[in-house]
Amino acid sequence: MYRYHPFYPSIQRPYPPTYSSIYPLHNRNYPPVETKTFMSSAGKTLSLMEDAQKVLKKINTSKEFSSKLMNAAQKSNMPEVHKLLLTVGTKVQPVVSFNPDGVHLVFDETLGQVDCCHLIVIVRWM
Repeated sequence: MYRYHPFYPSIQRPYPPTYSSIYPLHNRNYPPVETKTFMSSAGKTLSLMEDAQKVLKKINTSKEFSSKLMNAAQKSNMPEVHKLLLTVGTKVQPVVSFNPDGVHLVFDETLGQVDCCHLIVIVRWM
């Protein structure tokens, strides 16, 4: 992932990018737009966001839950982490990974055979 870093100057180009005259940009033919999959994927992502919100609210409001989750994660006790996340009552069980800085929760959903959407939540504890 490329992100702006405050200590490095942004890339300055001495000239604007050139485009080949062989393939002019304004004469391209695109297929008609079909929004069915796009809209369905957005709907599935909204339900993933609801699940992520449930988990985050539980972490935010319950000191006991947060403590148990952190302890289990720091001990690499994945069965206990999954058991705790099941108690939240989400429709989709997130894929969990963690490091010394925090926990990564990946909520993903499929649309038929298509892997349509992923929602990645990173919560720091250090």
